[in-house]
Amino acid sequence: MASEEPAIANRPRRLPWAAGLGAAAVLLFWCYLLESRTTSVNADSAGQVLQGWDMLHGNPLLRGWFLGDVSFYTFEIPVDGLVATVSGLQADVVHVTGALFYTLLVLTAALLARGRARGPAGVVRALLAAGVLLVPSLYPGAHVLLLSADHTGVGVPVMLTLLFVDRARERWYLPAVACLLLTWAQLDDPVATYTCAAPLAIVCAIRAAAASLTWLGSRRSARAAALPWSDAVLAVAAAFSYELTQVVQSAISDAGGFYQYPVATGLAAWAAIPRQLQWTWQNVLYLFGANYFKRPTALQAAIGDLHLAGLAVALCGLVIGLWGLFFRLGPAFGPGPSGRADRVTQALTVGTVAMLAAGAFGTHMAPVAGAHEIAIALPLGAVLGGRLVGPWLTARRGAAHGRLRAGTITRLAVASALTVAGAGYVSALGYSAAQPGTQATTQDLADWLVSHQLTAGIAGYWEANVTTLASHGTVRLAPLNRGGRYAYPWESKASWYDPAVSQANFVVTVSGPPVDDVYAQPAVILARYGAPASTYLFGRYTVMVYDYNLLSRVRPPVAGRR
Repeated sequence: MASEEPAIANRPRRLPWAAGLGAAAVLLFWCYLLESRTTSVNADSAGQVLQGWDMLHGNPLLRGWFLGDVSFYTFEIPVDGLVATVSGLQADVVHVTGALFYTLLVLTAALLARGRARGPAGVVRALLAAGVLLVPSLYPGAHVLLLSADHTGVGVPVMLTLLFVDRARERWYLPAVACLLLTWAQLDDPVATYTCAAPLAIVCAIRAAAASLTWLGSRRSARAAALPWSDAVLAVAAAFSYELTQVVQSAISDAGGFYQYPVATGLAAWAAIPRQLQWTWQNVLYLFGANYFKRPTALQAAIGDLHLAGLAVALCGLVIGLWGLFFRLGPAFGPGPSGRADRVTQALTVGTVAMLAAGAFGTHMAPVAGAHEIAIALPLGAVLGGRLVGPWLTARRGAAHGRLRAGTITRLAVASALTVAGAGYVSALGYSAAQPGTQATTQDLADWLVSHQLTAGIAGYWEANVTTLASHGTVRLAPLNRGGRYAYPWESKASWYDPAVSQANFVVTVSGPPVDDVYAQPAVILARYGAPASTYLFGRYTVMVYDYNLLSRVRPPVAGRR
C-alpha cells in the first residue's frame, strides 16, 4: 500500500503536463492543417483517400486495387478512410490526415528524444526534437511533409516502435511486442525495414555478441550472473519481423487482396555519385526547412536561414551518435554506466546513415521528388539531436576559481542561440499557417463536370483520382496511360475498367504541363475511340463526349505492366 502512495501523489502533478501536451497537440494540428492547405491536393494523395474509403466500406483487403510500390496499408490508408468516413469524401481529407500525421510525428519524436530522462533534462531533450520538426517550410516542406503520406507517415509507426523498445522493461513480452510493431511498420512502408528493423537487429546482435565475449572473458565468479539475453532475443525478433512481413503480404495476396508493385532498387552509376550526393544534400536542406534554392522573398530567405539551427542540432546529434557506435561517450552526452550509447540511440544512428546512404548511392534522388524518399531522415535526426545534444546542454555547470568554465560558457551561448531560434520557429509557424489556402489541382474541372452532369469518364492519371475526390465522389474518372490506350494499374481499381459493371462516356485531356498531358493525348484518343459526339473546351482541359461505353475499347489493366 505504501508503494502506491507516491504514484497517487504524483497524479495531480501530471495533470497539468497532460493538459498542456493536449493543448499543444491541438494547436500544432491546426497550424499544420492551415499550412497543408497552402498546397494543392494531387492524384497520389487522392488515390490513398479513395482506398481508405473503400477499405472502411466493405473492402478491408482492398480487393481489385493496384497500389504503388508502397502500400501504406496498415497506417495511412486506414486513417484516410476513417477521416473520410467522418467528414465525407472530399479533398480536405488529405489536408486533415497530413496535419494529423505530422502532429503525431512531432509528439512521438519528442517523447522518444526524451528517453527516460525526467525533470528539466527530459524537457530540454523533448523540446530540441520537437523544435527541429516544428516548422515545415512552405516550399517544398508543405508538399513533402504535410500533403501526402509518401514516406513521411511511416515515421509515426517507427517512432512508436522505438519508443516501446526504449521504455519497456526487460520482460518476455518485449521482443514479442517489438516484433509485432516492426511488422506493422514494414507492412505499411519498406522504409521501416531499412531505418528501424534492420538497424535494430544489427545493433542488438553486435551488443549481444560483445556482452557474450565480456561474459566469457570474465572470472568464473562473475559468470555466476545470468548471461544478458535481451539484446540477443530482440535481434532475433527484429530479424524475424521481416520474414513475418513477407508471410503476411503473401497471405493478403493469396486471399485476393491488393496488388503492390515491387520496390525498384539499385545502385547509381559511379559517374552519377557526385550528382547524387549533391541532390541528397539539397533534399536534406529541403526537409529541414533550410531552403537555399528557391527563396522568393527576404522573409522566406530569413526563415530558411533560421532553420539552419535545427539542421545543426540534428547533424551534431548524428556525429555524436556515430562516435558512440565505436567509442565511449563522455558523461555530458548521457550514456549508460558503461559509457556506451543505448541501443535505441545506436539504432537511430544506423537508420539515419542507412537512409542517407540510400539517397546518395541509390537511383531515386532528384530535387524535391527525392525528398520524399528520405523524409524519415528528418524525425530520426531530430530525435538524435534531442537525445545527444540535450544532455550536453543540461550537464552540470560549475565554476573554477570564481570564473565560469569554458564549457559552461559554450553551453550558455548555444542555449541562448537555440532559444532565440526557437522563438523564431514559433513565429515562422504562425506565418506559414497564415498563408492563403488553395484548391485541389482539378477542383475547377470537378465543378465543371458536375454542373454538366458528366459523372463517369476516363482521363490521364494526374486528372483522374483527384477529380473524383474533389467532386465528393460524384464524378468517377478512371486513370489512363500511354496516351489513353491503356488502363493505368497504379492507384486504381480493376472494376473501374470493367464494361460489365462500370460506364465511361467521356474523356478528359489536358494541354499542359508536359508531365500531365502524356497520359491522355487527343490524337491517341481520336485514333483509339473515334470521333466524339461533342467536344467542350474548358481552360486547359478538352472534354470529348461519346455515345457509347468507352471502357469496351480501353485495354484492361494488367498487374505488373504500366
